[in-house]
Amino acid sequence: MTSFKRITTGMAAALLLASVTSGARGQVVGNAGLSLGRESKGLTILKGTVVCTKCAPDEVQKAQPTMHHLYLLIHKQDQVVMQVRAISGSEMWEAPLSPRFQVRAKDSVFQQLTAEENLLKEVEITGIPWNTGTLDIFTVTIVG
Repeated sequence: MTSFKRITTGMAAALLLASVTSGARGQVVGNAGLSLGRESKGLTILKGTVVCTKCAPDEVQKAQPTMHHLYLLIHKQDQVVMQVRAISGSEMWEAPLSPRFQVRAKDSVFQQLTAEENLLKEVEITGIPWNTGTLDIFTVTIVG
């Protein structure tokens, strides 16, 4: 395991532990640019594949009718469609979970999702989805 993956895993575990033990359920205090006072779904890991960039889920669905669980992630002027295979903590979520998120993340983090060399590779996104339709992304790990 590389140092980067160990650090990423360690950070995710620390954030998960903090969100579970604090009882705050994702309400973070500080200067992190997060939605204070709004309900979150807690620290979450989304696993899936980036299907395309600068496209829409209905376009993908039209071309690939058997493809399901498509999520649109919008960040500034970029957007990606991700086929989500697993969501940690999904038992906490009220159905249906919106398939569209406005993303807040460092540009360098979101660029990992839009990079051509990462298309159709398995990715893990660690972040906090808010009931406002916002997804704060902390890390993106390319798995395959």
